[in-house]
Amino acid sequence: MGRGYKGDTGHHHSITENLPSLTSDYEYHNGYFGDKGISSGVVRNIKSDEPIKTAKDFYDKAAHGGLEFEMSNGKGVFAKMQDGTIISYREVSSSDGSPAVDINIKKSRDHGSIKQQKIHFVKGR
Repeated sequence: MGRGYKGDTGHHHSITENLPSLTSDYEYHNGYFGDKGISSGVVRNIKSDEPIKTAKDFYDKAAHGGLEFEMSNGKGVFAKMQDGTIISYREVSSSDGSPAVDINIKKSRDHGSIKQQKIHFVKGR
């Protein structure tokens, strides 16, 4: 981790480059993935029979072509995208224990229509 681009892409991707592969597999409306969570619109839920597998797949697609690093606390990984977006993956979130992917666009120069969000992957269909 931290060497080369995730997925051996050969170049540094932006989050908008990865959007087509995400929207082909995951529900996407008005800049958000999944359904609105209980606490706020920024917290989202994607239901799956296999939440960890689904969360990892989502992260791999979102972070494709990013520079990947381990979190300093050892609880996950994150990727820095070419546009400045940071995408993180934790198998166990601190809020409810579900796998989670955060899309942080605060420093992004070109995130397209994607909005800041935390996505929890929960059991169900």
